[in-house]
Amino acid sequence: MSKPPFPWHHYIKTVRTEVFFIIISSSLTMGLFFIKSDSISFYFLTLIGLLILLAFLMGYFSITPFRHLLLKIEEIQVQLPHDRKLDLIYQKDEWVLLEEMLKLTETYINEQKQSLKDQAIKSDAIIEFIPDGIIIVDKFLNILQYNNHFKNSFIKDSSIKIVDNAKLWKVFNEDTGLAEKFTKVAKGGETYNIRSFFFQNQNEYYNISITPIYDSNNQITAALGIFHNSTQDKLSDQMRVDFVANVSHEIRTPLTSIKGYSQLLEAQKEKVPSELHPILQKINSNTERLKDLFNNLLKLSQIETQYQLDKKEFNLREVISKIQGQIKGKYLSHKFLIDYIGEEILYGDQKLLEQVFINLIDNSIKYSNKDETRIQIVHTKSLDYHIIGIKDNGIGLNHDEMKRIFERFYRVQGKSTKPIEGSGLGLSIVKHIINRHGGEIEVKSEENVGSEFIIHLPF
Repeated sequence: MSKPPFPWHHYIKTVRTEVFFIIISSSLTMGLFFIKSDSISFYFLTLIGLLILLAFLMGYFSITPFRHLLLKIEEIQVQLPHDRKLDLIYQKDEWVLLEEMLKLTETYINEQKQSLKDQAIKSDAIIEFIPDGIIIVDKFLNILQYNNHFKNSFIKDSSIKIVDNAKLWKVFNEDTGLAEKFTKVAKGGETYNIRSFFFQNQNEYYNISITPIYDSNNQITAALGIFHNSTQDKLSDQMRVDFVANVSHEIRTPLTSIKGYSQLLEAQKEKVPSELHPILQKINSNTERLKDLFNNLLKLSQIETQYQLDKKEFNLREVISKIQGQIKGKYLSHKFLIDYIGEEILYGDQKLLEQVFINLIDNSIKYSNKDETRIQIVHTKSLDYHIIGIKDNGIGLNHDEMKRIFERFYRVQGKSTKPIEGSGLGLSIVKHIINRHGGEIEVKSEENVGSEFIIHLPF
């Protein structure tokens, strides 16, 4: 056991005080002897009184640091639980009180060390049992912690260890851009959710989430990255798309033949018995419905599996004008008017958003009982969003229909006696496209008045 350190500072202060006391007392003694007086007892009593007063004054000033120490003990004692402070409450001797406080502090520190050690073990166990790669870095991209899933997937260099404070850029090169994203999270508090990020070295896809870690003072201390291997999901999605595409192609071929033969028969109606004419019309209409159904299924599947959007600025007014020209050919016998108001430039994937406006405008015309359908498109901006409203004067929707219109294969028939054709996938496609852009769509409607679809798209 090593010897305790000698308190040189306190020792020197004590000796200095005693020497000063001796000098003062000697000076007072000599001064009184030189004063002429007949009463020796008066000199003696005066000297004793002055020395006692001096002793009290010097003692008072010498205990000032000790008073600060006792005050700090009182502050700590108030925060202690009742069972911990029992050994301190009844102590009269200040040195014993100080000793008990030191013992209590030592015990508390040991308990906290053990608690932190237990928490670290639990944290390591939890991180290791998570089936995804986990990594934690500080604000300077020093790797603080990672699990074996991350190590086995990304750390091929055995020289990279946590104790070496290895940098994140030793794991991910600059081409990935991940180090920059971790920096933004650790310093700015941003959050990233990256879907199907492809790592060429591993030839695998990962869904990546990067979030900040906060301390008790709500200050960012580190960044947490979670890497979920989505290679199998990506392959499954691709297989689903390929399957739908192949099935659609294989089915559209005989459907085209069926429609061609039925149109050939319609062209020679005089040779077909009149009672078969309605059957030919049904064959044509149902064949067209099947083609639309498979086309929409293919579109929906492609939208769900399209991970990268081709976002750019485009002129929405020109797109609406083009759509209006396309739809005129479909509704030759129906009058409709599209009125565009507001901002012209929209940011997003033009090809997908064109599909959104085609479906919404087509529905407005299809579900209209007016001689002339009026459609008003209003495009405005807020601080963070493009806001686009598509309003019509159609048949409107009731409350139950409004809750279900975005479901797949749900079709609104309204009060019309004539069945309205469609696959029930148009609005489902619309919602998926808006969601892929990180936006939202809502509907407001009143029966026999019309409907309004409001789209919020982020910049």
